[in-house]
Amino acid sequence: MGKVNKQDDKRGMFGLTKGFPTVLGTEFAERFSYYGMKAILLYYIIDAASKGGLGMNRADGVTIASLYGALIYMSSIMGGWLSDRIFGAARIVTIGGVFIFAGHIVLALPFGRLALFASLALLIIGTGMLKPNVSTLVGRVVTDENEANVAFSMFYVAINIGAFLSPIIVSYLQLHSGFHAGFSAAAIVMGLGLGVYIWGYVKYLKHNIDTSVPNPIPKAERPRTWGTIIAGIAIVMAILLFKSLTHTFSVQWLSNIVTVLAVVLTIYYFVRILMSKHVTSSEKKKVLAYIPVFLSGVALWAVQEGGGTIVAEFVTRSDHNFLGFKVADPIIQSINPFVVIFGTAGMAVVYKVFANRLPNLFFRYAVGIALVGASYLLLIHPAMSGKGFSVTWIILSLVVVSFGEVLISPISLAVTNRLAPKTFEAQMMSIWLLSNSVGQSLNASLSGFYLEHTTIYFAIYAAIPIIFAIGLVLGAKKLTSLIGE
Repeated sequence: MGKVNKQDDKRGMFGLTKGFPTVLGTEFAERFSYYGMKAILLYYIIDAASKGGLGMNRADGVTIASLYGALIYMSSIMGGWLSDRIFGAARIVTIGGVFIFAGHIVLALPFGRLALFASLALLIIGTGMLKPNVSTLVGRVVTDENEANVAFSMFYVAINIGAFLSPIIVSYLQLHSGFHAGFSAAAIVMGLGLGVYIWGYVKYLKHNIDTSVPNPIPKAERPRTWGTIIAGIAIVMAILLFKSLTHTFSVQWLSNIVTVLAVVLTIYYFVRILMSKHVTSSEKKKVLAYIPVFLSGVALWAVQEGGGTIVAEFVTRSDHNFLGFKVADPIIQSINPFVVIFGTAGMAVVYKVFANRLPNLFFRYAVGIALVGASYLLLIHPAMSGKGFSVTWIILSLVVVSFGEVLISPISLAVTNRLAPKTFEAQMMSIWLLSNSVGQSLNASLSGFYLEHTTIYFAIYAAIPIIFAIGLVLGAKKLTSLIGE
């Protein structure tokens, strides 16, 4: 008998490292719970108490749902720092999972508005810890580039399968047993995912991957670091308490603060990189060329993530009939991941077959952004008609923006990595995450304008990406020269 290769003992599904399904299952559970909860979140906030909702006004509902998404991506910066400096990726995923599980449990309980805000706070903190570090773990459990390609492809598919299935399951439970039953499904799946991760970590991960802290804070600096963190939290809590006691707190005020913070953080990162002495002149040119990529991300996420907030509200005005079937409001959240799953697979084939005949990078971004704008262009006519319009317009819009996402999102992480200066790779990835935060915070700040001037809102959000796409086409040659291609 031949000798058994010790490396083969560590292999599992599809020949990948045995710890990989643990990470895959955890991300599937987190995305399932996130998109499932978000599918009914807006309706829970704005529906009347007689329907099981909180009865808040629509402007606040759209703002809160948008702020939730914006703060999740902003908190990912915090999660990356905590991982790199204090806990390490493997431990921070466990901590984040506990916060997420607790958040879903709180929302599943019928405790009203207090439970809503407590739940969202727990979910924002937990997802900020878990989301960026699960991706890091995928990179650690694979052993070579080919394995990494397979693993990340499966990882991306798992995300979208979770995003596709969860609105269907959660909305069914919500329609038949109430909102809290739907939220309970998100809690159960996340609890199972957390259990799988802890089991897999003990059995596989901690023996096969590096679980150390990459850049730990020196012992002498830890008291000052923790003091700064605690002081920061105390200041935020004091401001919120003051606004509450003086009756000057409003959701719109908070959304404006978050929008300004997202923009300021973005400018800070770009200026810090461009002014750094550790960045060469050629690298600075690439960073300048990356600015249109970032703006493409802002436009994409403002519209794509608007599917769970702006469009989720807009669909309540439709006739809900599609090809003879009655479409429940939350079901529309499954359209985007369904298209993305098959669209991404199709684009992978196109990239493989036509690798040497494709237009340059910025032209492809221009096509994607033009589709993003066109998706809202389709909503102008139904917006003008008021109520009772065909839901087919909304479905077509979501399909179009999903194809725009397919052209932009899957390649943007690779583009970000490729254009990042060597000494600022992590910060550049943070900038890409901030594009989502900026897009969603703009939605939050403009929710009142959307409700009062729906047609104008869609026209503006359609025109800006299309004009930007034209600018990208005209400037593609110059931008391509900046990145040296």
